[in-house]
Amino acid sequence: MATEDHGDPLVEALPPASDYLTYLTILEYQLTPARLPTLHRLLQDETLTTNIGWDLVHLLLPLLPASEECLQDVARLGNPREVILRVSDALMKLQPMDDDEENDVSGHNEENAERETSLNAAEKRVPIHILQFNSLVSMLGILHSRIKTQYPSRFIATSLHAALEAYTEHPTVETTTAILEFLRDLSSNKRPALPPRSASEQLIQRAAGASAPDPEAETQLESPIVHESVLTQRLVQFGLIEVLKTYLLQCTNEQPSGMQWALRLQEKLDTVPVPSVFDLTELFNQTEYAKERDTTVGKIIALSRDFGLETEQLCQIVLSQGDNNTAPLDFENIPKTAEDIPLERHGCLILLAARYATAVLFESAELEMNLSLYPEISGVFANYLKKDEEKALSAVAMEAPTPLVDSLLALALLSSQRYSTIAPDNESDFDSLVLATVACARSPHVRQLSLIEKIPSKIFHENPKAASRYNLIRQIFSNEHLQYARESAIGWLKDELLAATAPDAPQSDQFNPFTDKESFSTLFKSIYKSLPDHYSNLSSVVVSHLITEWMKFISEQANLWIVLLNFYYLLCKSEALRELLEVRKLDSEFRENFLLPMKKFAKSVCDDEGISEGIEKELGEEVVHMGKSAAGVVLHVIGQIEDVNWEE
Repeated sequence: MATEDHGDPLVEALPPASDYLTYLTILEYQLTPARLPTLHRLLQDETLTTNIGWDLVHLLLPLLPASEECLQDVARLGNPREVILRVSDALMKLQPMDDDEENDVSGHNEENAERETSLNAAEKRVPIHILQFNSLVSMLGILHSRIKTQYPSRFIATSLHAALEAYTEHPTVETTTAILEFLRDLSSNKRPALPPRSASEQLIQRAAGASAPDPEAETQLESPIVHESVLTQRLVQFGLIEVLKTYLLQCTNEQPSGMQWALRLQEKLDTVPVPSVFDLTELFNQTEYAKERDTTVGKIIALSRDFGLETEQLCQIVLSQGDNNTAPLDFENIPKTAEDIPLERHGCLILLAARYATAVLFESAELEMNLSLYPEISGVFANYLKKDEEKALSAVAMEAPTPLVDSLLALALLSSQRYSTIAPDNESDFDSLVLATVACARSPHVRQLSLIEKIPSKIFHENPKAASRYNLIRQIFSNEHLQYARESAIGWLKDELLAATAPDAPQSDQFNPFTDKESFSTLFKSIYKSLPDHYSNLSSVVVSHLITEWMKFISEQANLWIVLLNFYYLLCKSEALRELLEVRKLDSEFRENFLLPMKKFAKSVCDDEGISEGIEKELGEEVVHMGKSAAGVVLHVIGQIEDVNWEE
């Protein structure tokens, strides 16, 4: 060994041959990957590591994964109060390397190929900044276990802030696994760590060897004071909820995005399955990235229970009318009591939905609390989707994060499927809940999946009061701000009429506004209102307004028009409906005020070359093609209606 060390500057300059500051300078210039085994051996000297460990962190990080043992030495034997500050600072500054730096690090590591293990092979596939994050949070777990103080929350707040900031910038499968392990290490109530199973778990660094005591330990300290333990536990709960939110927001690298709890629950609980090109149950059972999501969320749910987050507590938070935009936690001035550290409301809702959804999907547990549609679920929607004078409900839902929308829909679905429906106390609660679920179902990440429309539909039909159901449909067609719900409303109206006129429909003496011809006529006229005059002469519209009308037709009107026309065609072709509702008396006004202007509009879109050329010049050929295709479908359905023989 002496022969190997001869001439090695790391050995020859060891204190007392030089002072500690000089020795650090020598290390800065002389430390190479090849000399890391020597440094690892030297750092077993507790006195040396206590004096220089705090300043080695920034030297060792770029040399990962080869320098991992040395970083662990620093965490075990360095001054924990000094090292923890350096580690936190390194996390706050963590940035991805550029390609040249990354390749340079890979080249250095290849020099140590003889030391490579299967773990090193896994590490090679992971970017260096991710390895650095994992190593740093692993060090934090060791360092916190060493610090003996009456006020551990002060140190935990500093390192938790740094870890969460870095994780928010770099959320991956690997960093998620690492930060969850860190939170587990911080908690006073935890289960033993399980053996690593996935590749991401294999990257978790666990200390090998005993740790030195805290050189600055407070004398006569048996354990932290009681309220400190509660405060520490609340910080860990806070951190876990932040990790859950951040993790789900980044689950978009492979489609479908997120956890898709609502749709998976619909597939599992639906008594009349609807054929779909998406089999999400199969996808999450067979696809590795989707299985990884379920595994990670399962860990978070288990940890939340270990950390003392009770379902009742989560329900109280999501049902309270709090502010969804509370100020972020000030980690530099942590409150003195746990009650003053609010758990983030969106994260609490997502965690609650995760518990309920996984309990049903995997039949892993009984649901701890019944959440009825009224007042619980309706209250949750009102708390989290708050509209104002400037934003319609549909806009609020469209801008909401996908995990939040998915969680709301999942809870609504479970409540409507699992618990007997209690009639709402008033129409307002019913209207608000149905409209909110429609807005969520039509948000960008789920609206293309028709299964999700069954959630608001079931809630609508579950209301035992026909008058309330009728009034909501009429409201939707009377209020221009509720256009987003009109396609759904036509579906509900169709269901009501077909159920009422089915051969096996139960006989009832109660008044039904859907089958009363006068009530239906009023509703019919609110649905098929007169179209604007310029629809009959589109070529007279100035170009700027023409562009607006064209885009509105493509994005909003075409689908709704087709739904409305198909519904009217059903009314015409169904003998039972035609006679019961006296549809023929409504036909003349319908054709004059609605059908004819719509036909002229669609024909102008399809056939007027002047209009098409103007749109193509401003918006491009693809937009013209989309408009003409949609107008062609509209004209096809109009043709079917015009061919109806009332005498059949």
